[in-house]
Amino acid sequence: MKKILSMLFAATAIGFGATSCSDFLEEDNKTGETADLAYNTISGIDGLIQSAYTYTHGWWGKEPSLGLSEMGSDLFYFGYDNKQKSMLKYDISAEALGSNVADNPCLDEYWEMFYAGVDVCNNALKYVPECSVIDDNKKAAYLADAYFLRALYYSQMVALWGPIPYNSEPVNTINNTPVRVPEAEVYANILADLKLSMENYKKANVMTAKAATGTGRAYYYSAEALYARVALYAASWLGQSQYYNEALTAATDVINNSGAKFYSRYSDTWNMNNEEATVNTENLFAVHYSNDLSAGRDNCVPYRYSGGGTGQYNSLITRTGYGRQGGSATHLMFPSLWNNGCDDIGPNGQTDKSIFFRMAAGKTTIKSKMTGENVECGKYYSPYGRGFTRYLPSLYFWQLLESVKETDQRYNGTLLTSYRIPYELSQNAANYPKMGEQEFKDYEEAYKEDGNYFNGGGIAILYSILDGDSEEGKALQAEAKDKYRLQFAFGGDIPVYTTGDPKTALPTEGGKAVSDVYGDARYKSEKIEGRRSYPCIKKYLDDQYNANYPTHDLSYRDIMVLRLAEMYLIKAEAELATGGNALATINELRKARAISGKDNTISGTVDIETILKERALELCGEYQRWFDLKRTHTLISHVKAYNAQASGNIDVKHYYRPIPLNELEAVTNRASVSVAQDANGVLQYTSTAEGMWQNPGY
Repeated sequence: MKKILSMLFAATAIGFGATSCSDFLEEDNKTGETADLAYNTISGIDGLIQSAYTYTHGWWGKEPSLGLSEMGSDLFYFGYDNKQKSMLKYDISAEALGSNVADNPCLDEYWEMFYAGVDVCNNALKYVPECSVIDDNKKAAYLADAYFLRALYYSQMVALWGPIPYNSEPVNTINNTPVRVPEAEVYANILADLKLSMENYKKANVMTAKAATGTGRAYYYSAEALYARVALYAASWLGQSQYYNEALTAATDVINNSGAKFYSRYSDTWNMNNEEATVNTENLFAVHYSNDLSAGRDNCVPYRYSGGGTGQYNSLITRTGYGRQGGSATHLMFPSLWNNGCDDIGPNGQTDKSIFFRMAAGKTTIKSKMTGENVECGKYYSPYGRGFTRYLPSLYFWQLLESVKETDQRYNGTLLTSYRIPYELSQNAANYPKMGEQEFKDYEEAYKEDGNYFNGGGIAILYSILDGDSEEGKALQAEAKDKYRLQFAFGGDIPVYTTGDPKTALPTEGGKAVSDVYGDARYKSEKIEGRRSYPCIKKYLDDQYNANYPTHDLSYRDIMVLRLAEMYLIKAEAELATGGNALATINELRKARAISGKDNTISGTVDIETILKERALELCGEYQRWFDLKRTHTLISHVKAYNAQASGNIDVKHYYRPIPLNELEAVTNRASVSVAQDANGVLQYTSTAEGMWQNPGY
């Protein structure tokens, strides 16, 4: 593999002289005269810009990036079959682990991917102005795209690694002496790019999503929304308070003038009928996935530069590789082992005849004991995903959601606390002979009523926030007997967590904290431990069953990167720092999320903890939480208070991810560095010389 990928890309990492991903992924590198000729054609420039966007497919909607951006935080624990356990408990090294998919942070792959994306943007910024066959408006729109994407990619890199090499020109020669640029300079460059992006979008009159250069492309308010986010990051992380005013101004303008608006039902924000970037009214920028999942490469990140442009990224990123399907895997990351999870939900302990089945098995029907007929279950069970047990909500987060349950739509729109079955299967589970006594609501009718497909059917597994040993818990357990499996947050017969203290709670493991249920030892199965059976974050679940893809391995859901609600949260945080009315802004958002007829506003003094709680309720699972805790200097305190899986190892060094070791091994200007925290808690580096150095502690 070639090293120093941030410096190596010769003209472009892949070829771009075609208009479809499936074509340009296979083309040769374009350099010199070849590039000059190709990029003086309409198809060449169109392909170049399209290529710049494809790198978003490697981060948003993918498994390892979700681990890097949301997990190891206060909101989530890792589950039984998580693929990044070492990183999430902060036992991480700089080693590049290549094709390992058992336990891999994929940092080397993201280093390469983001720098490849930046180099494509740099080539666009070079060749678009020189193209003689497109008019000035089209040039301005394409330049705006390139500036926006370069800013987006660099914003992810600086948040992950801190000081980084910064390339503003296409790379044509090998540079073995890259220099890490201070964070303040990188942030200033990102904000300058976004200003240029907005200027060019305005010049080209690309002010709305409909006017964008293609499906899922950015436009003026996408750039301004990203400007608001990056300015807030710079202000809060670097302590550069002048950026709070810029974040406030940008967020306010997006709120007032972008045309984005809230749905009256929060669940409609995540309704698959509204998943398309150009349809969702709250969306400001989303990574677009084609609805044709069979066109795998059209939904994939391009091939790696390693291997002469033919290498493939780790399957944790591509999921099914380049040849079969392409799309988002986010819907697979949060469900628990609901399917064939334990023999308590099968007749006479036969899991192969369970009332549930895993979609991956290709099975779609179960014979009803009630009617003797086969029940087509695919459309009911497909929305629940595959039961991968990657991530589960922390006890802190579940309790936070529970605290707003009576007034806020986001509780029901975020948390799946039950797995349900069609009515015809209610007599199939031998251990729950009274399951048919439960109230059943038709799935389709439930969907029409509240836009939430997951409220229909009869309860088969229920998760309760209660202490199972409390009087209320005991009463609920008595009510559940013979009707459905009941798992409490803690206490009782089948707890999800070991204790009721968010500081020390861990997901239960096997028989260690799982006692007899109703006197039947079979229920001690490790499959109903807290690491595998738990409530699910459901905002990404995909209820659009497609018989052509019965395994439902990937989803065509567009993944929102920027949306309206975040602008209110940015505005409130900036107002907190500048003396504005943060409480009023938070309550504007909370009113939009209120259950009809309920007062969902808060009162009292707003502080950064107020903001972080609101961001947790609104933005959980949206590739931001780890960065939020980092930039507000609360990562260590929140992990120690709310994540016992990670609290024992986390240290100040973990505010940065390690530079991939293979990058450092190839440089000739390796430098050493010391680090200290300033009065604002910002890490300050002192290097022995300009050059490349590892983040301290790795």
